[in-house]
Amino acid sequence: MEAAANPAAGRSEAVPWVVAGGVTALVAATVFFGGASGDGSVFELGLLAVVVCGAGLLAATLGLVRLPRLDRAATATVALLLALVAWVGLSIVWSVAGDRSWSALNKGLIYVLFLLAGILLGCLEHRCARSAAAVLAGVIGLALLWALAGKAVPGLFPDGGRIARLRNPVGYWNALALLADAAVALGLWLATSFALRRWRFAGGLLVYAAVLVVLLTQSRAGVGGALAAVLVWVWLAPEQRVEGALVAVAAAVPACLVGGWAFTRPALVDDGAAHAARVDDGAVFGVLAVAGGALAVALVLLPLGLVAVERRRAVIRGLIAVASVGVLLGAAGVVAAAGDEFSQRECTNDPSRLGSLCANNRLEWWGEALDVWRAHPVAGAGAGTFEIARTRYREDASAVTEPHSIPLQALADGGIVGLALLVAVVAAAAVGVTRALQRLQGPERAAAGALAVFPAVYALHALVDYDLDFVAVTGPMLVALGALLAAGHPSRPAPRWLGFAAAGAAGLAVVASLGSPALASRGVERAYELLDSGDVDRSADLARRAEELDPLSLEPVWARARAAARAGDERSALLFYERATTIQPENADTWHALGLFRLDVLRDECGAYQALNRAYTLDPKSRRWTPGGPLDVARDAVNAGACER
Repeated sequence: MEAAANPAAGRSEAVPWVVAGGVTALVAATVFFGGASGDGSVFELGLLAVVVCGAGLLAATLGLVRLPRLDRAATATVALLLALVAWVGLSIVWSVAGDRSWSALNKGLIYVLFLLAGILLGCLEHRCARSAAAVLAGVIGLALLWALAGKAVPGLFPDGGRIARLRNPVGYWNALALLADAAVALGLWLATSFALRRWRFAGGLLVYAAVLVVLLTQSRAGVGGALAAVLVWVWLAPEQRVEGALVAVAAAVPACLVGGWAFTRPALVDDGAAHAARVDDGAVFGVLAVAGGALAVALVLLPLGLVAVERRRAVIRGLIAVASVGVLLGAAGVVAAAGDEFSQRECTNDPSRLGSLCANNRLEWWGEALDVWRAHPVAGAGAGTFEIARTRYREDASAVTEPHSIPLQALADGGIVGLALLVAVVAAAAVGVTRALQRLQGPERAAAGALAVFPAVYALHALVDYDLDFVAVTGPMLVALGALLAAGHPSRPAPRWLGFAAAGAAGLAVVASLGSPALASRGVERAYELLDSGDVDRSADLARRAEELDPLSLEPVWARARAAARAGDERSALLFYERATTIQPENADTWHALGLFRLDVLRDECGAYQALNRAYTLDPKSRRWTPGGPLDVARDAVNAGACER
């Protein structure tokens, strides 16, 4: 009987690792294919997240895995995040751009799924925190190596000549730097928590790669985040404190040497460099990067733990001296960069920006976010609408999607209610993480300390950037947070089938919400292709179906207008352009498109002036208002009596 029971027991023990494998695949897909701040991969990643979470809940319902019983702080974090996402969705009702608010809702929904995916790692029970830390260390480490490979081999990222700052595979340098900041703590954990040399090797290499990536992103927030990551980890890991600091220095020094050499090569750090120069210097960089990594690993593999114990006082004095020198150099750089630099609009995209205090337009964007909030104090202008809502208040024609501060983004998009919900989520998560660190012991406690650095650094970084738009960063951070909330909790009884059915229905609703705008967008693209090929009828039909899938979007309506105009039905085209202004009456683009159609096609200068003037009122600083342009032409015609005819 025992022999017959063992295979089933083995299968049952393997299921939690299968669930963990699904979470690993989700994190890897998110980091490598999450893309930039747009919605390009939201549907695919959301579908994968639904599958992973659904499979985990099914395994729990079948009794194959045991999920953790969350405490009040963890439950509150999940509930408040759901409330925040619900508020984002509700903002569609009053949003100045409903399609953008729907997009923000979809990102919020998959963020909830990422948090649940992290909680699912609780099925590993006594290895939850260690498993989550290992998953994140492995995936982020591979992403950092891939990023560095692109600097050594320019052909991997052909666009690297246009903008030299390191940003792939995430698509944005500051977001990549944030992942590297998290990797610093994970590397210190690997290098100090295991006796085997291979883990020290992996940890030292991870810290080295993370520091080098941060330098090549030329991200000031990334440099500050890396220092904060070390300080937070040292504070949370008192037993490995001195050894970890030694590892950090041993790995960072070679990285700084290689990075410093790279800063002297314009082909590696200046925009617009010739491809041949990037190839030549990239090859040298690759050799130096490998040599620097070998040196870092060699230093980390020294008996630093023994040195930290036997010469503790001397080591501490040396570390304090190193830190003091660093602080003095940093202070000197700040003083040298002081003056009127902080008011500059743009920072240069070269290494000199690391010693600059220029605000890089952030002060203006923050002021615009406050202006938007003052106009919509309670509920905001609608989630994801800052780019449109700011046009009334901007002082120039610069384009930006978010104010580069998540709290101000929440305030402008969701008003006081949105900001209050965001603060509540952060507070509940902070309590949940603190309690996790208090209840865990031994190896799990060490891993939890490394995991906790990720949300902590993310919160600091969120004050000056828009990481919430990047699934490739926010998703893994929420997996780390979910694992922390789940770690160390006793298991709960298996969910009932009724609960699984409810979760399944919610999953289908999420897929529908994600799929409708994605299918509509693809339908519009196909409609334009058919229109260009002369198939007007099929183009119009596809655009109509796209509008049915996404009635909040302007693109299907404009596609129908173009198809109608191509077919010679100018009256229907006019109705479609007018419909766009009713869908988003606060969007200057809708009125501009209507005005151009009236002016260029209908020769209705009076109607064109009314529409174009409305567009000008909504966006007076746009570059479209050129002397002698359509607005001036329509105004001159009106002054000549066009509205009287």
